[in-house]
Amino acid sequence: MKLFNVFFRLVFFLAISLTPLLIRAQENLISATKIKTIKLINLNGKEGHLNLEKAIVIVFLSPECPLCKNYLPGLVKLQNANKQLNFYGIIPGTSYSLKDINQLKNEYGINFGLLTDRNKQLAKYLGATTTPEVFLINKMGAITYSGLIDNWATSLGQKRLVITEKYLEQAIKDQLNGKQTFKKTIPVGCLINDI
Repeated sequence: MKLFNVFFRLVFFLAISLTPLLIRAQENLISATKIKTIKLINLNGKEGHLNLEKAIVIVFLSPECPLCKNYLPGLVKLQNANKQLNFYGIIPGTSYSLKDINQLKNEYGINFGLLTDRNKQLAKYLGATTTPEVFLINKMGAITYSGLIDNWATSLGQKRLVITEKYLEQAIKDQLNGKQTFKKTIPVGCLINDI
C-alpha cells in the first residue's frame, strides 16, 4: 500500500508539473494542412511550399530592410552549419518583384529557399509583424522559438557593440539536442507592410 501511495504521488506530481508545458506546446502548434494551403511563390514564379518533413527555420525578410541585409551572411552560415533543418526566407507582401528578390539572393549568397507570401497569409498565420523575424518549428509542428535572431539590435537604429545572446542559434542547438523549449522574444526591425 505504501508503494502505491508513493507511485500515485509521483504520477500526480508529474501530471501537475508537465501540464503547463503541454498546454504551452499546444498553443504553439501549427497545422501542416493549413500551411500547405497557403499560397507561396518561388523565385521561378511558380507555386512553392514549405517542406515540413523535418524541422524548419522561417525568417521573414525584406530586400530593403538594413537589419535583414546585415543578418543575411549570418543566416547563410547558420544554415550551412545545420543542414538537418530546412531554412526558408519569406518575403511578405507585393512590394518586391521576383527580380528584386533574385538580386538579393545573388548579392548575399543566400543558399536557402526564398518564397514570397504575396497575401501575407503565412505572416498572419504565424503572427509575424517584423523583418527580420524568425520562427523555429520542430517536425511535430510546434513553434519552439520565435522572434529575434540575436540581441544585436536593441531597437530601431540602436545596436549593441557585442552580441551576448544568440537566440536562434541556441534554440536550434536545444532542439537538435532533444531539449524541448518554447521561447519567444519581441522582434526588432522593419514592420511588415505594403507601400
